[in-house]
Amino acid sequence: MTPSMKSKKTANIAFASSAALLVAALVWLLVGVPALVKYPTDLEASPQYTGTFAVLVNPTTYAPLPEPTKLPLTIDRHIEVVDSSGSRAVVAETIHQKAGTLVDSTQRNQYVMDRRTLKNVKDPRAWAFEPSNVVDRSGTYRLNLPFDTKSDGDYAIWKNEFGKPYEMQGVPGDSTALRAGLTLQNHRGEATDVPITDAYFEELTKSLPLPTSLTLDQLKPQLAAAGFDVDAVLPALLPKLSAADAATLATLAAKPIPLQYVMSFDGHAAIEPRTGAEVVVGATESLGIKPSSPDLPAIRALLQKYRQLPEAVTAATALDRLASSAIPVVSYTYEQTPASVRDIAAQVKDMRRQVILATVWVPSLLAGLAGVALLVGAWSWPRGPRAGRARGRVAVPRPVRT
Repeated sequence: MTPSMKSKKTANIAFASSAALLVAALVWLLVGVPALVKYPTDLEASPQYTGTFAVLVNPTTYAPLPEPTKLPLTIDRHIEVVDSSGSRAVVAETIHQKAGTLVDSTQRNQYVMDRRTLKNVKDPRAWAFEPSNVVDRSGTYRLNLPFDTKSDGDYAIWKNEFGKPYEMQGVPGDSTALRAGLTLQNHRGEATDVPITDAYFEELTKSLPLPTSLTLDQLKPQLAAAGFDVDAVLPALLPKLSAADAATLATLAAKPIPLQYVMSFDGHAAIEPRTGAEVVVGATESLGIKPSSPDLPAIRALLQKYRQLPEAVTAATALDRLASSAIPVVSYTYEQTPASVRDIAAQVKDMRRQVILATVWVPSLLAGLAGVALLVGAWSWPRGPRAGRARGRVAVPRPVRT
């Protein structure tokens, strides 16, 4: 075999190797990365939070307190994958809350997540508060945002307390922060006066005495705060009504008034974008009540008939205020402890390294080797005809002129 043929063979091998490596890099990105970059099956974490729990009403009369009763709040949370397959992870969450001697409760939830997209999926193993309370969280996130979380993205986050998602968004002008050696994206979400689920109400009543209805007498302090002095207005109003309307109003006012419990929420989370993991979490939440009696529209309509009376206008205005904004009952604020942030960050760093290895280093290495093979092939390829002729030229003596 001539040197030219050997060079050509070496070049062909190098070109074939380069093509194979490029195909391997493509296959890795299309098949390997989705197969390996998934929610881990051995995840176990125990974040902790501290804060303040404030009682805003008298627990017996529900009258507003001049000053809230504040108690130190601790929250211990445990998250663990309890079952998994190639495509799904079943994650158990236990939350123990303690606030003085008033609150000492343990809440349990279970999630079923798509390990690749990190979205919740519909599954009979997904429940909130009690295994019998199966919930469909499909299409929303909880516990983890997606891989490659965007700072300007909007993400639907499931909230067990009111049984539906809220929107979490990046914080404009404050999108990144450095915490525990990680560059994190700041995100925030909020919701106002959203009705809680029956399951969460049952959970709350295990530690808090929450009535399902109040009488007009019990609501007098709340109505007074809304500008309606029941003891002053009703005696002045009733004699000015028709006998039938006065009797109707008296009958309706004597009935217990059912309550609707609502929740407001303002939460923030610092997310590691490669993994979508929540490294720092905190929130301010409150529980309130709204009168939800089916008789309220009838009372409102009756008062509308007497719009010329200041007392009727005062009563109607107060009822509208109660219907539009909740009466706050309790509120609590909590932040993740610095020690807990460090622990979670250490776990997230390991996850981040694995994700970068799979998504960046392996395909980059394959592509780099393909480039080297391509250069070897180009260098080894035999020179063109002109070069060959130059190498094979034989010197011919010129004739001697005489």
